[in-house]
Amino acid sequence: MTPLEELEDDIARSGLLFDPQIADDFIHGTARIPSAGVDVAVNVDPELDDHPDPDAPVLLAAIERLLTITPEHWHQIIDSIAQEIEEAVGDQPIAEPIDLRDDLTLSSTVVFHDATLLSFAAPKQFPDSWIRVQLDEDLAVDGVAVDDREDDVETMEFESADDLLDHLSAADNP
Repeated sequence: MTPLEELEDDIARSGLLFDPQIADDFIHGTARIPSAGVDVAVNVDPELDDHPDPDAPVLLAAIERLLTITPEHWHQIIDSIAQEIEEAVGDQPIAEPIDLRDDLTLSSTVVFHDATLLSFAAPKQFPDSWIRVQLDEDLAVDGVAVDDREDDVETMEFESADDLLDHLSAADNP
């Protein structure tokens, strides 16, 4: 069994993530963060290049800290994010003038040995961006960035499976 498979087993046994699975060099699953009021994708990056034998207890503790964060601490994180962005934006126009604290919605997380990354959507104020937040080991805000959403994937809809098959056949025979 590989170290990544062992880590996946440890995470599964812990019950912290729903249906943990390996994809590339990550383990991903979903979990509820009660203080945020959302179910989110949780990705665990054991950083195999730096940690060929991942420290499962450290990663499990990091996941648990995130999932059991108190509502008060969560509000401090949200307030800190909003303050940093408001200071950076200044008087620049925003899409819709509402309090950013009310617009932030946690969509996914990445847990590392010594940090946690959070990705937020803010559909009213930053509809074309992700707000990325790095938390340190104590879950204090260590950095905030606003990144453009990169949507390189073309979405196509088909009325039926036959229409899909016709489209795929046409692509094979230009």
